[in-house]
Amino acid sequence: MKSLCFATLALAAGASSVAHAQSSVTLYGIVDGGILYKTHAAAGGGSAWSVASGIDATSRWGLLGREDLGGGLHALFELESGFRLNTGQFINGGQPASAGTVLFDRGATVGIDSDALGSVLVGKNRSPILRIQSRLDIEGYSNFGSLNNLLYQNLSGYTGYQYSWVDNSVEYISPEIAGFQGMAMYSFGGAAGDFQKKSVISLGASYKIGGFTGGAAYFSGRDITGATDSTTARAYTVGANYAWNAFKFLLDFANFKNPARGTSDNFYTAEFAYTPTPVWVLTASYIRQDDRVTNDRDASLYKLGASYLLSRATSLYSFVGYVKNNRLATLGLQNSTPAGVPGGNQFGAGVGVRHLF
Repeated sequence: MKSLCFATLALAAGASSVAHAQSSVTLYGIVDGGILYKTHAAAGGGSAWSVASGIDATSRWGLLGREDLGGGLHALFELESGFRLNTGQFINGGQPASAGTVLFDRGATVGIDSDALGSVLVGKNRSPILRIQSRLDIEGYSNFGSLNNLLYQNLSGYTGYQYSWVDNSVEYISPEIAGFQGMAMYSFGGAAGDFQKKSVISLGASYKIGGFTGGAAYFSGRDITGATDSTTARAYTVGANYAWNAFKFLLDFANFKNPARGTSDNFYTAEFAYTPTPVWVLTASYIRQDDRVTNDRDASLYKLGASYLLSRATSLYSFVGYVKNNRLATLGLQNSTPAGVPGGNQFGAGVGVRHLF
């Protein structure tokens, strides 16, 4: 991601003017929008044309802060907010209007980083399962037909948003050692008088050597409503990608279940990317949903995509996709928008422009 250094300050001590710390704040973001067509786009069925925000990447802006404390230590903070380009509104993290505006719905953390020991972050953290899936995905973790779809199928007790960004959490991320990096996160839930209520734990690890990247992650969350102490969301994923010359390949397996309801769904994902020239990228994806309770909720997703780089920061893209849903399945082409009618097959196509800053 291209970043713009928003402010850099050197702090000096006394008349000696010897710098004791170097601080920086970086403004970054993505602006993404285009034209989208989908069938079975609403609960009543039917097709829809729309000017859409984030067809490929969620429109967002954020601030990264870093201060050199000396001795290999750094103070860190990150704030990130998603918005809808077509209306200018905050995405608000899927919260109901009664909850008020969530300004930094895509994370708000502060912490300490050590070159030798890794980072500890507190606040609203990205979960390790989000970090690992986005690291593995070779489609740029696109909102249209990629590994990004899996967290958002709402097959367990959590929404995709709640899988991805976790309130009241502490996260540890190890330094990368010989290509290996591990991470662990725990959320205290924030419920008075009950340490376990609404708590979350997530673990992840990745390994990179040459063109190979492998990773695995685990997530377990208790009833997000706080009505019970039951575990209502449990997920794990394992996958790998490989880059060879102009080609990239991904294979991934994931399972999502709600132990309280007895539901369990497997997802098998394959992705392919080809870069024939430095400015063209062609992609193809296949996702298979296999419900372990009933094949009435099985589904298959197919997607083709192309992007053209106008510059390092700006690209044009186009996607076309199709989902075949069994009688009760609602798998959708977009990450947070399932098919509007159970059993309704969905065709979609979109063109757009994406700018990084």
